[in-house]
Amino acid sequence: MALAPKPKTAAGYSAEQTDTCEQVLVTLLGAFGTLKSTLRLVGGLVPRYLTPQSPPDVPPHFGTSDVDIVLNLQVIAEGEGYASLAQQLRGRGFEPFVDDNGWTSAWRWMRRLSEKEYVLVEFLRGADAQCPAFEKKLLDGEAVSALAIEHAEIVHDWFDSKEIKAPLLDDGGVSIETIRYADVVAFIILKALAFDSRGEPKDAGDLIHVMRYAGTPEYVASKFIEKSLTRQHENALKAGLDALQKKFAEGNGVEGYELTGPVKYAQFLFGRGEEGTDERVAAQRYASGLVTEVLSLIHNGI
Repeated sequence: MALAPKPKTAAGYSAEQTDTCEQVLVTLLGAFGTLKSTLRLVGGLVPRYLTPQSPPDVPPHFGTSDVDIVLNLQVIAEGEGYASLAQQLRGRGFEPFVDDNGWTSAWRWMRRLSEKEYVLVEFLRGADAQCPAFEKKLLDGEAVSALAIEHAEIVHDWFDSKEIKAPLLDDGGVSIETIRYADVVAFIILKALAFDSRGEPKDAGDLIHVMRYAGTPEYVASKFIEKSLTRQHENALKAGLDALQKKFAEGNGVEGYELTGPVKYAQFLFGRGEEGTDERVAAQRYASGLVTEVLSLIHNGI
């Protein structure tokens, strides 16, 4: 089965698609049973909860087409029912993703919506010496694994929670679940690192949306300063701030708006059309200016 490429522009996402991802999320939580409180949501579904829409001040987020989950491998390994995780996933209608070459993925699972439609769920974990970034770690024999992502483990400590109501798939009724998702600082750090790694326009779009609508620049900076005072995850904090500076901010020897971060942000909003239009340049300047202001406030406060 071919994995459809992620849309490169905001126009490729929809509220209906994002609602379906939320349905898949609550269905997934049921598959983990007593371990569901250890799951941490990251990725493009998180802004739905970090920046809930409140028109006209906070517009709806663009949305997402998949569900990204960070697993706590130690807790899962110690928990009862660990060996039956794959069975529990299958029992909720999930199945391993199989690519065009016939390779079955243990870290990518999918939930079919129809014969041709499905939502992809990606299981992630923090990278360490035993499992470096972009390698995979088995959880459940050879049936379930997680892809290692640099500094993903920060979400086990830096997260928010929210009770949501969503209809389960297959007419399973309405489920009320508490979801735990990356907080503002963890989300920005992981998105900045993701963008630094792969340069996807969607990552730039998600990043700037959250930095813009989670609160004022002073509020966002204060959250980073609070985290720095805890002395937790100092390497992750530094790596995220460095990535923001390098990809988005003024002070790199070039005009900030010309950096790849603001350029990809404008491409996500407007597509790859004519470069240099007033609308595009304004978006690029806004993105660079916002990141530059937040970084300045952080550095002045630490």
